Amino acid sequence: MNADAEASQLLEQAALPRRGPLLDDAAEYLRRTRLGRRCGLIGGLVLGLGPLAGDTELDLALPRMFAGYVLGLLVSEMLAPRRDRPARRAADLRVRRSADLLPRWARAAVWAVFIPALASPLLVLVHPVRGLSHVSTPVYTCGSSGPPWPALPVLAAAAVVGTAGLLAAQLTLARLARRPRPADDPERARLDDLLRGMSARAAAGGAAALALALASGISEAVYVVGARAVVCPARPGNPVPAYPLAASLTPWLRWAPLTLLAAALIILAICRRRPGPRHRPLLRAAR
Repeated sequence: MNADAEASQLLEQAALPRRGPLLDDAAEYLRRTRLGRRCGLIGGLVLGLGPLAGDTELDLALPRMFAGYVLGLLVSEMLAPRRDRPARRAADLRVRRSADLLPRWARAAVWAVFIPALASPLLVLVHPVRGLSHVSTPVYTCGSSGPPWPALPVLAAAAVVGTAGLLAAQLTLARLARRPRPADDPERARLDDLLRGMSARAAAGGAAALALALASGISEAVYVVGARAVVCPARPGNPVPAYPLAASLTPWLRWAPLTLLAAALIILAICRRRPGPRHRPLLRAAR
């Protein structure tokens, strides 16, 4: 479905007339978000499988691809063209705070889900137990194996990407709140309310999905190390986990990456769902 046909359907769902200016505004929004998703997909492929991936294993490819996708979505919402100020304005009809676009619990939840990504550099404080990498005697032979613990550059990159996503979401909400609202055309104002609400939900949902994708990648890395990394004891015996705490968490971390990615997809789908005319967000008047 092309943007014009989808815009016509959007106006019909919102109980708005399908006239030229409204169709143009809705079609422009849909084209911009489509472009953002495509650019994000390309960026995700580069992050997940391209030369910037940084490793030859594909364990973290899906989280990186998803992170690139939702970053593209956030940028498309943040870089929305600024609407010209109308000739006649009504101050009591314009949104002035981001709190008017999203409920308080939703804004708090966006901050909360970023905690794992922002705190991930603290994982460098975890050290392996003392052990030998290789032992070979007539009565005892042992060799350590397994991937290394996530390095600081990887964890710092996750924190930087998370910070960028969180800032992009907050800047998007602030920009949406300060964007002039058409006051000389009631139908255009209703469409602006609808698109503004869609953008706010898409930004918040994209940010939350990005945080969950990063948490998925971090949990996957910790799980792989905890399940596979072993060292040799000094005395004859079986290899022991190099990171006992991570090894003890493997039963819970086993399904965490897929669960977090599934949650990210669900949140992204819910937040990009179009509300019906009876469920449009009500913009509180600014005084």
